Formats: sequence, C-alpha cells, structure tokens
Amino acid sequence: MTDWTLCRWHGPPEAVAAALRTLGWNGPEDAPGAAIDPRVGGFIPPAGEAPREVDGVAYAALVAREALPLPAGLAETPAELSATLIGSF
Repeated sequence: MTDWTLCRWHGPPEAVAAALRTLGWNGPEDAPGAAIDPRVGGFIPPAGEAPREVDGVAYAALVAREALPLPAGLAETPAELSATLIGSF
C-alpha cells in the first residue's frame, strides 16, 4: 500500500503554473508536456485546466508519494482553505 502526501500550494498564478509544469502538469493553453513525475499521483486542477484563482492568488494541490519541497514563490495553503476553494483528493 502506498502512503500519499497532499501538497497544497498558493501564490501568483504564473508561479503556481510553473511549479506544476515541472511535475508534468499542463495548462489549458499548453500542449501535453513531459510525463508526469513518478512521485505524483494527481493534480488539482487536472491537466488541461487552469488553477483556481481568488483575488489574483492561484491555488493548487497534488498528491505525492513523498513530501515535495515547497517551490520558490509559493506558500503552503491551510487544509481547510484548500478544501473549500478547490476540493481535495
């Protein structure tokens, strides 16, 4: 059985999208990119959809096989806020 870690991040829309792209996610205007990082089990938003924005701040979450380092320019989103704004796995 695999233990999963939920990573919840927020920050400037460009920084959130860039961080997700490094893990294999692609946005709505992107061509499908590289293979998804093998540590990642899924993304919110799913590939092909833009991150949810509230007042100019983008929110995303991903489930991973291990804790991933917080990307530069992003902050961790509290669990309840993340679940309210974008849902959860």
